[in-house]
Amino acid sequence: MNPSGGILWHWHAWRHRPLWKHSCEDIAQWLAHAPSGHHELLLIGASAGWMMDSAWLQRFTLIDTYDLDRLAGPLFRRNHGAALRASGTVLRCHRADAFSDLGSVLREHPKALVLLDNVLGQLRFHYPDVDEASHRVATVARKLQGRHWGSVHDAYSGPVRTPCSARPRIAMARQQKQARAQSGQSGAPQRAAFAKFGGQLDADGAWLDHLTDDVFAPGTWVHHIAWPYSDDYCHWLQAAWVAPAGQIAPSKESMP
Repeated sequence: MNPSGGILWHWHAWRHRPLWKHSCEDIAQWLAHAPSGHHELLLIGASAGWMMDSAWLQRFTLIDTYDLDRLAGPLFRRNHGAALRASGTVLRCHRADAFSDLGSVLREHPKALVLLDNVLGQLRFHYPDVDEASHRVATVARKLQGRHWGSVHDAYSGPVRTPCSARPRIAMARQQKQARAQSGQSGAPQRAAFAKFGGQLDADGAWLDHLTDDVFAPGTWVHHIAWPYSDDYCHWLQAAWVAPAGQIAPSKESMP
């Protein structure tokens, strides 16, 4: 069984869609400010697109999705197929591990905008060794250099004291990724950010670190999104767009 997918995940996603409404709205707002000029989308870790906006997907003429889950492709078509047919968007769903040979996948889609959809934070569960998982995450980000790409992924997750359904909406926040003060302080800026954001989430006890602190380089404008996975368990998502070296990614002034 896929440790971050499968029938239980899809059942949970279908059942909790009302609870995820505001998170989906925040993600849609962030997606709307993706780099322009791309007619093709390479969507890695698409799952069934439970939290994606069909209207945003319709801006592309061709979408290639990659996911290991055998249910991901059929359910993605169920959730977004009608809208994509209406816009004339060609959808190709691949059941494959794009990370096993990411270089080849990127070369097959040289003009595509790359979006990692809630997948990097899941690598934590695919590798039992924490150092190996961290290395895999960093390797993916390094291989994407030279491309326009974006990622929305888990930063931390854990239980909350106040039920998510009984708590006011937590507005999406943004801040510029800071450099580490010292080489030995890996994750320090992210932990400092979580100390503030976690207070709004009413975090209870220790939360799981999804090992994604080094995905975005210092200076990147990162969006922070609360995702109530269930009524008593919440994820802190991070999302950002990254431009090739020498080009400018969307800035604070141009983002919501």
